Amino acid sequence: MEGRLSTQRWRIAGPDLIDWREWGDEFVVRVAPRSETHLLSAAAGSILLTLLDGREALTLDAIYASAVDDADTGASSNGSSMSAAERQSLQAIVTDFERLGILIRTAA
Repeated sequence: MEGRLSTQRWRIAGPDLIDWREWGDEFVVRVAPRSETHLLSAAAGSILLTLLDGREALTLDAIYASAVDDADTGASSNGSSMSAAERQSLQAIVTDFERLGILIRTAA
């Protein structure tokens, strides 16, 4: 299954339909077509911002690399790879975003 996940890509379903606000380490996102508002963790908010900044669909590895670079933690995404726990956590966030209508999966 991991090989299949490495080729899948995701993008924001409708960037103009997503409204978000950040308060401290929490994010609130409103998905206009569904008239839903969701409270996100800091990690999920970071992933949301990474995907909103991108113009193309991203793989899990590309999402991770962008999030690491954006976090400015001093860790370089070059040569840095996700641990199994990080991959599982990121996949859970992406799956939740799909379920909420924030992300759509695209062909690789």
